[in-house]
Amino acid sequence: MKASRRKRHPRAFGIFLVSPAAPCPGVSLRVKTRRMALRKVLMIDDHAMVREGTRLLFAQQDLACELVEAGSWGEARQLLQSASDFDWVLLDLALPDIDGMVALAELRAHPRGVPVVVLSSTEDRAVVLECINRGAMGFIAKASSGAVLADALRVVFAGGVYLPPAIVGKSSPPPEPAQVMAATRDELTRLGLTPRQLEVLQLMVQGLTNKLIAQRLQLAEPTVKTHVAAGLRALNVKNRTQAVFALARWRPGQGPLAANHE
Repeated sequence: MKASRRKRHPRAFGIFLVSPAAPCPGVSLRVKTRRMALRKVLMIDDHAMVREGTRLLFAQQDLACELVEAGSWGEARQLLQSASDFDWVLLDLALPDIDGMVALAELRAHPRGVPVVVLSSTEDRAVVLECINRGAMGFIAKASSGAVLADALRVVFAGGVYLPPAIVGKSSPPPEPAQVMAATRDELTRLGLTPRQLEVLQLMVQGLTNKLIAQRLQLAEPTVKTHVAAGLRALNVKNRTQAVFALARWRPGQGPLAANHE
């Protein structure tokens, strides 16, 4: 079947701290990638129809992913223990054998720090906030159209964090991702962040702990804490969740980025 051509819609809202098209010297642009290879995605959902629909969507939207399916947390845990090459996890919060938030916490504590995108039947703000607080890299409502899901995953795969438009309070069409990436990088540089601080902020926003960031970048943990503090101070926020929302809300031309958080 010929893959359908992707149309542009006013739907995907994401955060990009650095741009693959215009890299900063010395900055690693992705949390985890394999050049010229498929991304390996573990989908944890107990509904076979949802998993099959997602598999079909991946093929139709040409997302270049190998989708591995788990129908329960027990099955997912076995897969994570037997394979160490997953790039992303799609997590259903309503699993039959574990509380979704507990599963998210276990995934974020995984030694490799595999990024997690939450799939949920709700868009309740409190639930979204808790997921972001626990380190999720994105939150996608199951009621979203296939096009929204595909665009949200593109945001995440590009190194951004996706939040539902209703949560970030945006309803107008977003700029093109390349424009957002370049403008956000320039704005953060204008706020005084160095390339290394941008890199640390990118990984922090994507849910990695200071310890994992230190291991990833081969830095001392106190150095990472210093860079995280610099990033939060530049954004005029107190924690990762506020940073995520500040970055998700900001658009080029809206004024200082630090003035756009709650």
